[in-house]
Amino acid sequence: MTASISGERAPLTEPTRRLMAAVQEIAPVLRRTADAAERDSRLTPEAERALREAGLFRLGVPKRWGGAELAPADSMEVTAEVALACPSSAWVVMVSYVAQQIAASFGEQGRQDLWGGGPDVPMCGVFGSTGVVSAPVEGGLLVSGSWAWASGSHHADWALLGVPLPGESGAGTERGLALVPASALAIEKTWDMAGMRGTGSDTLVADEVFVPYHRLRRFSDVVQGRGLPEESLYRIPPGSMTVVSMGPLLGIGRAALQLTLETVEGGKPMAMSLHARLADSPSVQAALAEAAILIDSAHLHLRRSAEFIAAAAASGSTPTLVERARVRMDAGHASTCLRQAMQALLTVSGAGSFSLTGTLQRHWRDLETASRHPTLNPGLAKEMYGRALVGDGRPVSPMV
Repeated sequence: MTASISGERAPLTEPTRRLMAAVQEIAPVLRRTADAAERDSRLTPEAERALREAGLFRLGVPKRWGGAELAPADSMEVTAEVALACPSSAWVVMVSYVAQQIAASFGEQGRQDLWGGGPDVPMCGVFGSTGVVSAPVEGGLLVSGSWAWASGSHHADWALLGVPLPGESGAGTERGLALVPASALAIEKTWDMAGMRGTGSDTLVADEVFVPYHRLRRFSDVVQGRGLPEESLYRIPPGSMTVVSMGPLLGIGRAALQLTLETVEGGKPMAMSLHARLADSPSVQAALAEAAILIDSAHLHLRRSAEFIAAAAASGSTPTLVERARVRMDAGHASTCLRQAMQALLTVSGAGSFSLTGTLQRHWRDLETASRHPTLNPGLAKEMYGRALVGDGRPVSPMV
């Protein structure tokens, strides 16, 4: 019964099917190490090695450099599959994919720096920064400062970081992005959250790190699609790629539904009632139906947007403001659907589902934490979409 729940899966390409099979093969390792990742606030070396060997740190790498160059919709399905075993692992894989998708637009010399030694290169990325300064020197910039919430920081080989690009006077006048080897950065332990603890989203610190010009880009050029490569994947702007962030959350929803159905099918009685089994209760049946359709609804909205942004990039067309805002709306709406589904499932499982020895409560904490990521804010998404629908072109966010 549980194998067929939650949504029709679209046909996958052969490379994606192989990746899904690889995920299923390492799933026991990810499940077994999830408690240790939560305790230590970072993935275990065993889990990191399993993800790397399964090819999950090459999802966003160009095919010409040995990568998978996975379409957004397929990446979303792969990270959702990882989340069935370990949501923190799925989030780290997703962040690496998104960082690679942007990094591939830095030109051939930048690609050589990243993937000249092979495609299995995990990345992390933080657009925002705290007190970051940059000073021009011969051939590039010297960068100092810190970047909080760098998911996967402990396992990344490279980081994509937001930096100020100095003008002629040396003052930061424009936002930029820099590719920096992780070996040049320190990590400050700051990640101690209720959920997604295993992501190791600690703070990266740079002290006068040299970044050559070929590993720097204007943020506006990336957002507006200027000077991007031939491969269509790398022409998708960051605002639209935020839909990919929902892959791990979709997997959490599916995992929670599967766990709850296993509890119901196990014959657990309904406390304080005359129902011998939870499965006999009409209220339980209704809650399960509601949760399943909410998870399906999230998947359908996400799939629609993921396929749309890939098709638009492949055709060379520029989506309208309404279409771009709808992508953000789909992600925000899916986030809300999954949180509502989780509430229904927790009610079915009862107070026992909050036992710290159980898995469902960790999925709940992970979902509640990840769904608060600023790119998944449903309120902000409604502002964007509502303004676009009435022809109000005033910007709400640079990530549209």
